[in-house]
Amino acid sequence: MRKKFKRIALSLFLGGALLASSAAKSFAGPQIDFGDNGYLTADIKLQFFSEYTNIGSGPNGLGSRNDMHFQRMRLTLQGMIDDTWGAQFQTCGNPTTTKSALGYMKDSSVNDPNDRSVKIIDAYIIGNFSDNLKMKLGLTKIPLTRENLIDCFAPLEMDRSMYVYTPYGNSAETFSRNFGVVFWGTFFEDHLKYWLAAMQGREGSANWSLNSPTNVTVPNQMGYMPSGVSGVTSPQPSNTNLMYIARVHYSFLDPEPGGSGYLGTYFGKKKILTIGVGAMLQPNAVYKNVNAPNYNSYSNSYTYGYVPAVYDPSTGKIIKPAQPAKNQLINDDTANMKAFAADLMFEYPFENIGTLTTTAQYLAVNFDNAYETNQNPADQSTYIAGLNGQKHGYLGQLAFMPDFKIGEEGRIQPYIGYQRWNFAKLLGITNQVIKEYSGGINYYIKGQNVRITAEYLRTDFDKETGMMSVAAPYTITGFNTFRMMFQLVF
Repeated sequence: MRKKFKRIALSLFLGGALLASSAAKSFAGPQIDFGDNGYLTADIKLQFFSEYTNIGSGPNGLGSRNDMHFQRMRLTLQGMIDDTWGAQFQTCGNPTTTKSALGYMKDSSVNDPNDRSVKIIDAYIIGNFSDNLKMKLGLTKIPLTRENLIDCFAPLEMDRSMYVYTPYGNSAETFSRNFGVVFWGTFFEDHLKYWLAAMQGREGSANWSLNSPTNVTVPNQMGYMPSGVSGVTSPQPSNTNLMYIARVHYSFLDPEPGGSGYLGTYFGKKKILTIGVGAMLQPNAVYKNVNAPNYNSYSNSYTYGYVPAVYDPSTGKIIKPAQPAKNQLINDDTANMKAFAADLMFEYPFENIGTLTTTAQYLAVNFDNAYETNQNPADQSTYIAGLNGQKHGYLGQLAFMPDFKIGEEGRIQPYIGYQRWNFAKLLGITNQVIKEYSGGINYYIKGQNVRITAEYLRTDFDKETGMMSVAAPYTITGFNTFRMMFQLVF
């Protein structure tokens, strides 16, 4: 009874402390202070998206659709024992949508659209040894590009580009984050900032499948395939190493603060001119020369093994006996994964006029053209090609925040953006180019903590791209999206 009373008393104390701290520090998240320098903070962050897209429904995929979902639902805990040691832990609710070249599509592997799984997307140990040397050890962001390091709840546009992520997956845990150690720090009064990281990168083999409605032909990296087709990637090369990342930026005017990520705007409170470059390497990431597997219509899967016997239907006799398939690997040649990034942010407040903001990002990812010789559709769909495989391209954004307020704190910020990306192979098309035009307006009700954004997107394909279809593939040259976001950070 006494132990139960103690637990209740402790719960009430912690709850009261959180509420009291929350009331004292509005919009900073509740915080508990303990010891001389220790603390624990908790943040709740929500982004609700409403989207209209003029493709994606109907028997040929050419009908419009309306989607409403939480793009991000996050609970973040960060605690420091003292000035040096601490940890961060962050979860994110699965929005049951996936990034694709055709926009944000419903994840067809989830039958119930209201089924929300929760994933751990950040979990790392913090070591702040000095301003020049700090550490993150665990699951954290890949520090290659500015665009990936931008706070998810503070981009300049409605969301970060879906084309700037790195290989090895289609979820936030793999294309923007990985397990490893990241060292970072600042010099010259925080004007120079660096990141050095060694991360897991590719590990093992991956199961791959195309989920879609029954009896539907689906566009994929290898062309059109039946729905539900599955396969397995080639194995990880035995001499695969870790993935190594290096990044540095220099701020010529005011330094950009903090170590948790960049911000899309500083609301005219700083003069920013920051130029950054990054590089990434994973030696021997994939096998370069791989035979195409056999498609088995009975199992609806791609497999390596025995080629089935061929029968003469008129006589029932075997024309060609079953025989071993060709080896999956033609030889042991491998391809390295290499990436290079360069980026810029310029923001300048003009007195009594407003604040001008512009950003740019370049990214090139290369697998030594392995998509030309590795014919395994699972490899092409998960590692070496597609949205996050071999590609190069850039984006640019321009925004202006007038020097007046709406109400006590409200600010508006219209913006435009342009992207151009060349993909080695995307949706079955070699050397596909995507161009995206965007325009919108941010309404910051209480800074980034309460924000509404409305945005129009136009996506164009240089080569006609297929939509899923029951009867035959339909192709499009582009599509339109209008979307809105309501964001609350507490």
